[in-house]
Amino acid sequence: MDKKTIIPDAIHRYLARQQLRWYVFFITVLVTANSYFKRVRMSHENGITCRGRIRIVDNPTFPSHNLFIPGREFDARVRHAAASWTDDAKLVVRSAAIKFADDRFESPFDVMMNSGDVPLFWSARTFWQFMKGTMAGRGKGWVPYLRSHPQAIVGGADSVRRDPDTFAQMVYNTKTCLGFIGDDGVYRYARYRLRPADFDGKETGLPDGQDRAMPWLQNPYPEETRSRNYLKDELISRLNIEGRAVEYMLQIQLRRRPGPDQPEPEWVTSEYPWDDSVHPWHDVAVITLTEALDYTEAMKTWFDMANHPESLPVPLGVSIDDPHSLNNLRLASIWARKARLLTYKHRGMPKKFPDSRAAADWTGVPPMANPPG
Repeated sequence: MDKKTIIPDAIHRYLARQQLRWYVFFITVLVTANSYFKRVRMSHENGITCRGRIRIVDNPTFPSHNLFIPGREFDARVRHAAASWTDDAKLVVRSAAIKFADDRFESPFDVMMNSGDVPLFWSARTFWQFMKGTMAGRGKGWVPYLRSHPQAIVGGADSVRRDPDTFAQMVYNTKTCLGFIGDDGVYRYARYRLRPADFDGKETGLPDGQDRAMPWLQNPYPEETRSRNYLKDELISRLNIEGRAVEYMLQIQLRRRPGPDQPEPEWVTSEYPWDDSVHPWHDVAVITLTEALDYTEAMKTWFDMANHPESLPVPLGVSIDDPHSLNNLRLASIWARKARLLTYKHRGMPKKFPDSRAAADWTGVPPMANPPG
């Protein structure tokens, strides 16, 4: 390769990095301003935070690691939420965030997951396109994005859940690759999932054929009579009144990272799950939830991808189309979290979401053509 080739390649890489920095800056400013002026999370507003314990399994089947020491225990907080809307009965993506500490902010490791195997976006570029549709009002506002990315419809159909009985009987997955450097010094890529400890393969809330075909029709069924907060109420009742703990198993899936001189493989994208017959899931830890936190403590807790040891690095993207670029955005979202807590201090805590769909804050999903557009 001569200098004429090397120099344009270097310029291209530089411009790609600068474009990604601009995307991250611009999106971060938008979501931070929204969090401050509206007193909201950047997403997953409708949720509940619980505390409990994490215990690393006694006989791990994955490479030994300095955080995941057999039998080691941690205090924990886990937050469950809906990715959008403030109604548990809508057809939406559900989430689970884990903090390896009983603390509002700090921990040795935080990990965030959503329901389903496949996401609605998989890079900084697709996130921004999806975000533009969301800002336009969802529904028909998503048409340009779905037209351009049919895979997003696949991700929506795979990730949404309708009418789940409980947060505790769903399966949650990370939607980006994370790093894992074991005691052997080998750098591997990792994906995590959280499943019920007694999982029998039957996940609650799975969409039926109609919901899979049209996952943008997110309103509750017309005959829905349950509270907008029924999933949160179920966990509060189970943990705080009945005294019945919730148990999960945190699992990990690993693939060896290519060498530094090799290009990133196509499989780093979250568009497609890894074949678990080739790359099996390994049990990491049992997570036991014992108490639902009160509203104020839950609202003042955040989960931050930057909470991780050096041996569990967060891979970063080098362009807006790099699948790792979602990690750049998620790390930058700390500013939106800080802005939200600052506005609580300045303007007070927002009120709890009402139970009724007749409340002034409740909104429906605008209609949308099938097929889109």
